Amino acid sequence: MRPVACAALAAVFSGFVAVPIAAQGRWVSPQPPCELSPGQAKINGGVRALKDALEKPDRPDQQLARARQALTEAILQDRQDQNPAAWYYLGRSYVALSDAAGADTAFARALALAPGCAEDIAGYRGQLWTKIVNDGFAAWQDGKEDSGLAMFRLAARLDRANPKPLGALAGWYASKNNDDSALAYYRRAAEGAGSDTTFARDKKEALSNAWRLLVRRVQGHPAAPAVPRLRARLDSIDRRLPDDSAVLAKLIASSQSRRARRRQLAPADQKLFTRDSTARSQAVAQARASRAATLTELAESDRVLQTAFAAAIAALKEYLAVYPDAVEAAVALAALLGQSNRLAESAAVFDSLSAHAKGLDPAELLAAGERFVGQGLYRPGVRALAIGLERNPYRREALYSLAVGYYELRDSTNLLPAAQRLLALDPLSRSVLKLVAAGWDFRGRSDSAAAYVTRAGFDLAVEVTVPSFLSDSTGASLTAFATNLKPAASKPFRLTVEFLDARGRVVATASHDVPTIPARQSFKVDLKVSGPGIAGWRYRAP
Repeated sequence: MRPVACAALAAVFSGFVAVPIAAQGRWVSPQPPCELSPGQAKINGGVRALKDALEKPDRPDQQLARARQALTEAILQDRQDQNPAAWYYLGRSYVALSDAAGADTAFARALALAPGCAEDIAGYRGQLWTKIVNDGFAAWQDGKEDSGLAMFRLAARLDRANPKPLGALAGWYASKNNDDSALAYYRRAAEGAGSDTTFARDKKEALSNAWRLLVRRVQGHPAAPAVPRLRARLDSIDRRLPDDSAVLAKLIASSQSRRARRRQLAPADQKLFTRDSTARSQAVAQARASRAATLTELAESDRVLQTAFAAAIAALKEYLAVYPDAVEAAVALAALLGQSNRLAESAAVFDSLSAHAKGLDPAELLAAGERFVGQGLYRPGVRALAIGLERNPYRREALYSLAVGYYELRDSTNLLPAAQRLLALDPLSRSVLKLVAAGWDFRGRSDSAAAYVTRAGFDLAVEVTVPSFLSDSTGASLTAFATNLKPAASKPFRLTVEFLDARGRVVATASHDVPTIPARQSFKVDLKVSGPGIAGWRYRAP
């Protein structure tokens, strides 16, 4: 996530071809349709001096000085300021002197008076720009940063539509942690590139480096860790408070009922009732006060982060508007929105990404989704995972994170299907069985929920976990542990693992005999198979 820096300057000018100044050593007349007639003595004298300096350079500095003096006097003293030839040849004399500012001014006047000379003038501008850039590059490589910077500033002024020197300047400022100047030059580079396809790559890099720099600036903001902690605290209170309030309401109703019926408890029972009801009432009051304080603290943290993240979020949105299939930028935007508690917006980023990126690699999405769920950003996490799993449905860890996200969101519609998909891959896992139980519980099926709780807590004798799964273009490897959960030795069984492609087709199968495992101990299984396109695995329960 680091913007381009001085050490990578060559990358800024990738594809750049140095063109020598064509006018050196020979005279080139204006090329059609650039029709110029000097028609004045001092202009003619200036042209001769310029031609001699290039073709017969006795004392080129003095010859060029005479040429510039003659042409300048023609313009200022002899009223030749409306003669395009005077400005054109003055511009060429500045090119020979490598004076970018003078050439820029003179050629601008010549072009205004003689539009037909646009291509001819552009050639000389390009030659001067090339020389300046080459000199700047050489100075930079020699460690002469100040000279290099001056050259690139001249190049940027001479050709405002070419983003390369601007990108180089931005990279230098970024390497010096001068973020404000770096951002200004990255933006100028993107604006200069415009819609010119020649500079499409430069524009993309400038916009990309701008958002990366802004994200780097706000990463590790001290308010960011507080938001997930506060959300977790609020969620915990919201889960406990209804139960505590319901119990308190029942206690109050019971007391009121006794009073209405003029019934009293025995002194010992009344003492217990008073103690319990008072404790419950205090707990509810404290929970409500804590909830109010947490909401206030969360709102303040949200405000601080939204202000801190505003520039980075704007840059990311600008980038994604131009490059809607940029997964890395989408993940960064979703993270900033999620950290600042804008969870609906954060999740919507992935909806937009899905609509524009049909062929995207799911790996980045799945990794981001797992990370978001781990950070408590459940809404964007499940969206990223759901989209990634459409393209790789058999990534077990991603499926597990998806189910956990649905559980934390209390999503009664989606938790059970996700948990059942997971169970089909990993049937001997206590955590998976508990998620299936929760899925049935969310749907009000207490009998089914209890059955899976029993399987996870009592019936499962050997649990299988897979801490490592690696795949490449030639095959895959997997490490599993079979753990005996019981106080007695387990029964031997054969573990068969099927290695699947992204469509669920079996690419390869491997089996391993699991011997009797002593109580509370584990047995390691290492499997390796060959075959292209392996994306996931599943095993069969014995």
